[in-house]
Amino acid sequence: MNYKAVLSILGRIFIILGALMLVPLAIAVYYTLNGFAEASYTSFVIPMIIFILTGLLLNIKKPKDYNIYAKEGFVICGLGWIIMSIIGALPFVISGAIPNYIDALFETASGFSTTGSSILNEIHSLPKSILFWRSFTQWIGGMGILSFMIAVVPRAKSNSMLIMRAEAPGPSVGKVVSKTADSARILYIIYIAMTVIEIAVLFVGTRISGDNMRFYDCVVNSLTTASTGGFSVLNDSIRGYNSAFTEWTITIFMYLFGVNFNLYFFILTKRWRDAFKDEEFRAYTLINVICVVLITLNIFSMYDSIFLAVRDSFFTVNTIMSSTGFGTVDFNAWPTFSKILLLILMCIGGSAGSTGGGFKVIRVQLLFKQMLCNFRQLLRPHSVVNVRYNGKTLDKKMMGGINSYLTVYIVIMIISLIFISFDNFSTSTSFSAVLTCLNNIGPGIEAVGPKENFANFSDFSKLVLIFDMLAGRLELFPILLLFSPNTWKKAK
Repeated sequence: MNYKAVLSILGRIFIILGALMLVPLAIAVYYTLNGFAEASYTSFVIPMIIFILTGLLLNIKKPKDYNIYAKEGFVICGLGWIIMSIIGALPFVISGAIPNYIDALFETASGFSTTGSSILNEIHSLPKSILFWRSFTQWIGGMGILSFMIAVVPRAKSNSMLIMRAEAPGPSVGKVVSKTADSARILYIIYIAMTVIEIAVLFVGTRISGDNMRFYDCVVNSLTTASTGGFSVLNDSIRGYNSAFTEWTITIFMYLFGVNFNLYFFILTKRWRDAFKDEEFRAYTLINVICVVLITLNIFSMYDSIFLAVRDSFFTVNTIMSSTGFGTVDFNAWPTFSKILLLILMCIGGSAGSTGGGFKVIRVQLLFKQMLCNFRQLLRPHSVVNVRYNGKTLDKKMMGGINSYLTVYIVIMIISLIFISFDNFSTSTSFSAVLTCLNNIGPGIEAVGPKENFANFSDFSKLVLIFDMLAGRLELFPILLLFSPNTWKKAK
C-alpha cells in the first residue's frame, strides 16, 4: 500500500470539495442580501475550512511517487466517499435544517451517492442555500468527484485509470480517448453541457408554456436530473409544479442520463454505428418502452384519459429505471403488477457508464447470455460456446467478475434486510428500503413510497442503509475492501 500517495490524492480531493462549497455559500450570500431567511454563512464556511485544512495536512509530505495499484484505487475511492459524506453533512447540522447528525449523514450520503432517499418531512421551507447544497451533492456524485479530480489535476499519471475504474459504474471502464485524464475531461464536459442544456430548456420552455419555473428551480432540478439523484425543492417533488412540459422534459433527460456517456462521445465524433448498435443501449431502450406499455395498460382504468396514463407511466418508469427517484404520482396506489415491474426495474437500473444506479443493464444481459450458453453446453457437451457482446467474445475473467458481483450483491441485500428487520416494518417496506438504497433509486413502496420517507427508521437502520447507498454507488467492492486486513498491508 502506497500510503503517502493515497493520502496525497485524498488531500487533493478534499481541497476540491472545499472549493466547491463556495457555490452554496454564494447562494446563501445572494439570498440573504435579497431579504430571504437564509442559513448562516458558517454553515458552509466551517466545513469548507475543514475540507481545505484536511487536504493541506494530507499533502504536507509529498510522496516520492504516485504509483498506485488496484488496491490503492479502491481505498482512495472508498475512504474518499465516506469522509466527504461525513464532512458534507455539517451544513445541515450547523444550519439547524437537520439537527440530528445521523439524519444529516443519511441525507448527505443519499446526495453524494445520488440515491435520493430522504428523512425530511418538510422540504420547501428550508433555506435555498441548504436545498442547493442538497442538490449539489447529487450533481457532484453523479459523475464522481474522483473522476473530476482526474480531469482537472494533472498528476495522477497513467494509473489514474485505477481510480476511475474504482468509482465508475459498470463491470468495465472504457476510455473514449487514449489518455485517462482526457477521457475523464471529455465525459465531464458532456455531463456539464447536458446539464446546462436542460436548465435552458426548462427555463425557456416553461416561459413559452406559461408555467414560468424560477431559474433557481430550473438549476436545482437539472442538477438532480443530470445526476439521476432526484432530490427536489418541493414537498410534492416534480408533481408540485403541475406542468406537463416540465414532466415531459425531465422524463426525456432522465432517460438520456441513464445512457452510457461514451455513446454521446461516439455521436459527437460521428461514430453513429458504434452508438446505435450498442447492445446495452438497445436493451435499455427496449425494456423502457415495454414497461411503459405494460404499466399504461395496467393503470389505464384509473385515469380519465390515455394521455395522462402514458405520461405518468413514462415518467415513473424512467425515474425508477434511471434511478432518479423524482415523483409525479403515488405508485403505491397502482395495481400489484405495476409495482412488481417497478421493483424489477429498481434492480436492473440504468446503463454502465451513465449516472444511473442499479445492477446495470449490461450485467443483466451478460448473465442472461451466460445462462443460454450453459443450456447449449448441456445439449452439446463437446461444443465450445462463448458469451459474445457487441460482436466481441468476452473472457471468462469478466464473466467471473459479474458472477462475483451478483453474489456479493445478494449477500449484502440479505444481511441488510436482516439488520433493518429489527425496526419491525412490513416485509415489503423493509425489502424495498434496502433495494432502493442499494440500487440508489430513492423511493420504495409502502412506508418508504413516493409520499413517504425514511425518517421513522432507527439510527442503526439508517447507518445500514447509508452503507448500502455508498456501497451501491461504488459498485460494492471499494467499500467492502476497506474491511479487509490485506488491504492495509504495506508493500514489502
